[in-house]
Amino acid sequence: MKRSSRRTPLALLLIFLAVVLAGVGCVQRSDAVAPMLSIREPRSGATSTSANLRIAGYAMDDDGIAAIRVDGVDLLATPAYAGERGKRLVEFFFTIRDLSDGDVTVTIEAEDTTGRVTVLPYRLRLDGTPPTLELGSVTALGGGRLRVEGVVRDNTAITSVRINDVPLQFTPGPEVAFRVDVADVPGGEIVVEDAAGNVTRQALR
Repeated sequence: MKRSSRRTPLALLLIFLAVVLAGVGCVQRSDAVAPMLSIREPRSGATSTSANLRIAGYAMDDDGIAAIRVDGVDLLATPAYAGERGKRLVEFFFTIRDLSDGDVTVTIEAEDTTGRVTVLPYRLRLDGTPPTLELGSVTALGGGRLRVEGVVRDNTAITSVRINDVPLQFTPGPEVAFRVDVADVPGGEIVVEDAAGNVTRQALR
């Protein structure tokens, strides 16, 4: 009489794991990722004041974009976006009119065809005030060189100072003092720019 073979618990476990691993390739995981939403221009931060500010961006999703809402209003419901609903990539823009200096906040939402929503609180500072420049002294050093001293200020941040087209190295901030030696060139000037793109120019002589 033959004894019937018995599978040990370890053997049963190995068989179970083999079946599970074999079936992994057949399992399709549903996409649980919300839409991607990005603003292309202007970037969050600061920009010079415009009576009509144009904001542009895009929404992207594997399942398709069902709605793009700006403060609750669906852009895709307007004639300009006829045929865009359901596409995987939708570029959009909208305009905010009659603006003045100050902070602007807009809530932008992208919803895909399965109901997942991405919310982007978009913030922008409108700044039409150019930087101020106080030129302390311009001293001839001889040998075709000048020593230039002064200070620049802005209500947001100074991001660029160029003297005779030579950029100064500094950490952006509302006030920047400088003392630098540069070449004495015809038509020499200082050009200052703030975070919003406002520019102030002044001749050295």
